[in-house]
Amino acid sequence: MAQEVAGSSAEDTESRTLSTVTVTATRREQSIQDTGASVSALDSDAMRIRSVESVEDIADLVPGLQVSSYQGDTSIFIRGIGTPVIVAGADSSTATYLDGVYLSRAAAIGPGFFDVERVEVLRGPQGTLYGRNATGGAVNIITKRPTDEFSGEARLIVGNYDRTQVFAALSGPVTEGVRVRLAVQKEDRSGYTTVHLPRGALPPSQPDRTFDAEDKHDIVARAKVEFDLTPSAMFTLTGDYYEADDRANVFHFASLGYQEEVPNWLGTREGSQTLPYFGIKNSGRISAVASRDIYSAVDYFNKTSVWGLTGRLDWAVGDYDLQVITGYKDTDPDFQNSFDLGDTFNTYIHRSEDHQQWNADFQISSPSEKRFSWIAGGGYFSEENDVQNNIFGDFWEPILIQGLLDLQAANVLPAFPVDIPESTLCCELHLNGSQETEAFNIFVDTSFDLTDTLTLKAGLRYSEEERDGFQNFDLAFLPAVPGGDLVRFAPEVMFFPNAVSDQRDGVQPDPFGFVVAPVEGPATFDATTPKIALEWAPTDDLLVYASAQRGFKSGGYNIGSNQRTPYEPEEIWAYEGGVKAGLLEDRLRFNASAFVYDYTNLQAQDSIANQPIIRNVGKAEVKGAELEFAALLSDVFQIDGAVTYLDATFTEGELTEPLRPAPLSEPPGSTVRNLDGLRLPRAPEWKASFGGQADFSAFRGDVTLRADYTWQDEIYFTVFNIKAASQDSYGVARARAAYTPANGRYTVALFGENLFDETYFTNQILTGTTYGAEFVGTLGAPRTFGIELSTQF
Repeated sequence: MAQEVAGSSAEDTESRTLSTVTVTATRREQSIQDTGASVSALDSDAMRIRSVESVEDIADLVPGLQVSSYQGDTSIFIRGIGTPVIVAGADSSTATYLDGVYLSRAAAIGPGFFDVERVEVLRGPQGTLYGRNATGGAVNIITKRPTDEFSGEARLIVGNYDRTQVFAALSGPVTEGVRVRLAVQKEDRSGYTTVHLPRGALPPSQPDRTFDAEDKHDIVARAKVEFDLTPSAMFTLTGDYYEADDRANVFHFASLGYQEEVPNWLGTREGSQTLPYFGIKNSGRISAVASRDIYSAVDYFNKTSVWGLTGRLDWAVGDYDLQVITGYKDTDPDFQNSFDLGDTFNTYIHRSEDHQQWNADFQISSPSEKRFSWIAGGGYFSEENDVQNNIFGDFWEPILIQGLLDLQAANVLPAFPVDIPESTLCCELHLNGSQETEAFNIFVDTSFDLTDTLTLKAGLRYSEEERDGFQNFDLAFLPAVPGGDLVRFAPEVMFFPNAVSDQRDGVQPDPFGFVVAPVEGPATFDATTPKIALEWAPTDDLLVYASAQRGFKSGGYNIGSNQRTPYEPEEIWAYEGGVKAGLLEDRLRFNASAFVYDYTNLQAQDSIANQPIIRNVGKAEVKGAELEFAALLSDVFQIDGAVTYLDATFTEGELTEPLRPAPLSEPPGSTVRNLDGLRLPRAPEWKASFGGQADFSAFRGDVTLRADYTWQDEIYFTVFNIKAASQDSYGVARARAAYTPANGRYTVALFGENLFDETYFTNQILTGTTYGAEFVGTLGAPRTFGIELSTQF
């Protein structure tokens, strides 16, 4: 809620109240306490005093929010609604905007969180104001603008893990009617994780060869220029650039998966498929559960770049305000690591995207002080994304030999000698492809004052999009000489000529499921998403609201698979009521809400004939309540916090659970699981955060002390709610102490995060049937601490 103390200094106690953040969540500037929706906001002061430097940090402070960084992607869940990012190219269920530009790729979200003026989190579907891919909610990141007078700021952070961060910004006018802000940040940090390489011929007296992973070596810069075209029109041009060259992306071992769920699972038909993988992995050293000392036989790298340009026109046309935003974003993550976490050469994953997006959006708004006001607008969006998910496995030979023998026995293949010599060249699985999107929308949002205290709000958006793509799902031998060509093993066109094609018609995957061909498309999706709400404000300090609105998440293609047919959009109806109140002359404030979602057509991963697909399945109901509060206990002490209760469960639907042993009378991997009553992934039943702050004068200056603690309940990482893919409840504490001398020339601060060094997973995935069917994931950052020196002028 970001309730900060208002007042010029620690000595200015008479005028102290809880300040209120002004937000643009409803596409107008408005006090957060006058906004009839579940919105949390943190301005730059609130983030600084809490040492917030990433979107993941925001999750500790906002109710109903779950954020994790998974292999460089920012994965966001709000009130149990989200998308587990498993392969490159997946769409998020939360719409994230950077200065009004929709960020289509999750890899672009983290680099955008830099030199931030304010971040806003809207909880609940935002189908009218934000449109596609906002079933969970929306996150608005607003960066700092140029100032009217010359100013600057600089910051140096030194911390454990050899961390150094240097930030500098200059801002001000360069000529009449032109203002500029330039900001740059460079950060270097050693790795949280140590990767141990194979010992080879090293004598026992020699230590392991190791390298750091989960490190950080990146630079980010932004230039923003404002041009006053006329007294009533301003054009803003923004350019940003991010580059990383490190080993930031890493997997940690979570569990053996169904080996921990089903007795003698390796002896079942489903489990026996993993034996070649474990035959290699268990021949060497292997990583322990949730350990940051891990093993690998391959090198890691992460070379990611993100850059973009944005143009924005703000024009007061008489009593009306026109806003036009155009943007281009280029996102290119490229990294390699391994998930078998053993020091015998077994697997690696090389993942990359080559993504470009373009957008053009406009809105025009009427005067907000009129009894009837409105906002109307629309937009165009397009993107192209080439995706690579190359996963090597050094155990494919026996699997392929058995598969070919089975096909010969079934008379699918002619008789011939089957011999695939074992080598470190076999084989690389390609979950690759491309996808194109073209979308447009129009919307209107209205407000009508029924009385002096009662307002009716209604809106409607129509969205339409076309998506197309290409599947490159094959298996290949690595080149025998460096720089040579890969040799495709499957699909083999000699036997299955229809499995490789540049045409849509007549395509037939080979018996293993491999296919290289265009998808069946293009596919067109459309949605109409209405909203209606009532807001009652009997006093200036009290707002009561109720709303109903619809949201949708785009359909699309499961790029990097044999699934050529599209899956359909998700749909959600959300019903919410809430109250926002300020009491005791604005020294006590609380915001509360209760909500019910009707969530249908969920996009979930299924399995048909051991081939992963995405399909629409079942329904879910999400019920819950949230409370945010802040209070000034005295002129020195403030407390604040939030509590969330969430009951997010499937109400109907069935999915194939391919790793649970099927009856011997049925094919392996064919067990169908009823989802009714199972919890949605990453939806803790309870989450709570509490903070305390003291502001006072001492040592001839101002001192601020702050501590925060966040706790959340157990969560599951799969729809099947298995214990082997879950995270028990845990809590994380952070604290900061800052001192500013009376002249205000500098601030020095000590800070610490995850003070109790809690070990916990923020994300987990299944490695795949032939790749061991283990669960690996991302650990939250360990205990970190440091000192910060900053200045403003």
